[in-house]
Amino acid sequence: MQISQKGALLVCLGMMGFVYFLANIFQQENYPIIENSVYPTDIFFIVVSPITIIIAAILVVRHGTTGNHSIAWILFLAGAIVWYAADLTYYYNSEYVAENNQSYLVDYLYYSSYFLYFGFMVFYLRPRKNKISKKMIILGIIISASFIMPSLYFISQKPITDNAETGINLVYPFLDSMVFVPAFVAAILFFRGEVNFLWITVTLGVICMAVADTVFLIERCLEIFSTSSMANLFFAWKWILFGFGAYSHVKIFGAKPRQ
Repeated sequence: MQISQKGALLVCLGMMGFVYFLANIFQQENYPIIENSVYPTDIFFIVVSPITIIIAAILVVRHGTTGNHSIAWILFLAGAIVWYAADLTYYYNSEYVAENNQSYLVDYLYYSSYFLYFGFMVFYLRPRKNKISKKMIILGIIISASFIMPSLYFISQKPITDNAETGINLVYPFLDSMVFVPAFVAAILFFRGEVNFLWITVTLGVICMAVADTVFLIERCLEIFSTSSMANLFFAWKWILFGFGAYSHVKIFGAKPRQ
């Protein structure tokens, strides 16, 4: 029996949630694959994430290098590659770099990825600018403010011992808010039938990124972060959602992609 695209997405999200549930139940921190560095749930980021990159590369080849959609997919591909590079750098630092390392290269890579994803959404929505109202944008900005307030609150509650690290952490909620606005606008267009399945997955993926950043920051402030954290689960869901969204533009489950 052929499974629907939405059904397959829900199954993948559910399976990933179950994996993290088991990781917490059995305390995967006691079973590292690489001592003090890579744990079972990390394999998803190291091995499975490239699938999204491969799909994005296929779309870049299909669309070429000219036009809004072409530029959009090039930016999406670049964003996925840079984010993946940041993940690998994070794991490398965990294994080989001293704990007091003051390099913020990983954060700068993540920052770059946010801007690339933002550019992807802007260029993809550009041909539909006549369908986008100021009210939609303003509403998106208002809702995006909810990504900033919890992070600011928890940062304000923690004694500042490192101004640079505090500044680095403060950037993430603003980046989440930035990418949410075009994703929210696209979601409205999706429910109006103006854009395809890609946009509901991108919107949900962006929300997962925002939730993950907020949870990560809170857990770091409370010093309870672990590899099986819910923050990592939301980051994993982000990869799945982005992957399915990109795959919806390739012939899958017998459906033709719709621009």
